[in-house]
Amino acid sequence: MQPDFNALVAEAVAHHTAGRLREAEASYLAALEISRSHISITHNLALIAAARGDHLLAVRRLESVIAAEPSYFSAHYNRAAALVALGRRSDAIRGFQSASDIEPADYGSHRALAFLWLAEGERGRALDHFGRTYDLRRGEDRIGIANQSLTTSTRSKLLHDAAQFRHLSRSRRDTHRFERMATTYESVASDFPLAVRKLTDNEMMRLGEDYNTAIHLDSAPEISGRAVGPRTDHDHLVGQFLRGSGAVYFDDLLTPDALARLKRFMLESTIWHDFSHIGGFVASYLEDGLACPLILQIADELRRAFPELIGEHPLTQAWAFKGLTPNASVDVHLDDGAVSLNFWVTPAEANLNPDRGGLVVCRVPPPSDWVMQSYDADVERIVSFLAENAHDNLIVPYRENRAVLFRSRLFHHSDAPHFAEGYENHRINVTLLFGSRGAAAA
Repeated sequence: MQPDFNALVAEAVAHHTAGRLREAEASYLAALEISRSHISITHNLALIAAARGDHLLAVRRLESVIAAEPSYFSAHYNRAAALVALGRRSDAIRGFQSASDIEPADYGSHRALAFLWLAEGERGRALDHFGRTYDLRRGEDRIGIANQSLTTSTRSKLLHDAAQFRHLSRSRRDTHRFERMATTYESVASDFPLAVRKLTDNEMMRLGEDYNTAIHLDSAPEISGRAVGPRTDHDHLVGQFLRGSGAVYFDDLLTPDALARLKRFMLESTIWHDFSHIGGFVASYLEDGLACPLILQIADELRRAFPELIGEHPLTQAWAFKGLTPNASVDVHLDDGAVSLNFWVTPAEANLNPDRGGLVVCRVPPPSDWVMQSYDADVERIVSFLAENAHDNLIVPYRENRAVLFRSRLFHHSDAPHFAEGYENHRINVTLLFGSRGAAAA
């Protein structure tokens, strides 16, 4: 008796959803024997191949799907993702562009294209796609991907935004508008909890439809000349890094003009949309408001300034974190990249303890076979590891325009910040992530 096609497909999907790839593949192949022209089964077999790391097989299967159905969006998207894994960047760009042509509002395609164009050195094209991801998250064409942060808040988030509006009211022409918004946000915050809570309909109406969107964006264009300052200590820093420490710090990262412009962008742009990732902080990422010509110029100049360390690694992410309380601290973690560069833009005078307040980097890497699950799952082992290697920490006191360059796989955390109150005194750190963890291991 011939097996029932629908039963085989249902069985395959159940196995696939549960992560039982071998069983799912067997059921899909059995179903395919009954219906050779069923392209969605071939598509799903390609996903299984990719999950196993056989990206070449995934590409071949997806190309057969596309040949049969040229407008099959998921086949174009997943083929492009497999091409990225194979290192075929130019082909991947064409693949994601095809996916984007079929689904112009697909967030994932635009995000992938932004980072791929960055890796190609095409900052302008990358910014076009970052602009599109931002619009899909928070603009008129928003698709719901950021709905949680558009319909929830915390007291700290509301008070931060109110303080930013008051700052803008002193530096922008639309003084009365920003003052009114600040008063409204403070009023809503007065009865709001510290924890994340959904905004009521009444609160949403009072805050307005532009809550947690790009209410004001300061211009941060590329600057003529240099954004990254010249380094007479280049050879010394590279030598320190390569001799085994894997972590160095230095001052005067940015030229005075670049620092002033970046600082203004951070203070005046309403890009601090993430308020739930780490308690006591607001944050911004490339695809969600942080991408600007100046940030990408800085990243490119850093790759040229340190070709031995980061020249071969493209910028794979950047973020900015702002502490909302004097003692806001990021707990121990590591980054998912090859090399990280962290720097600060808040004036040094805001730091009330000049010997602390920066970063601690453990210069002993965790064992190569240590697969991190999550901080909560690994916390006991991490604490034990840091205690055993406390003798080999790089302790970096806070300074404005001071940078820390380190291997991303090294554990690091904030060093007991203690900053003054006030909007302009919030501790802002920017992290540029270069390359992937696999590249670092290689």
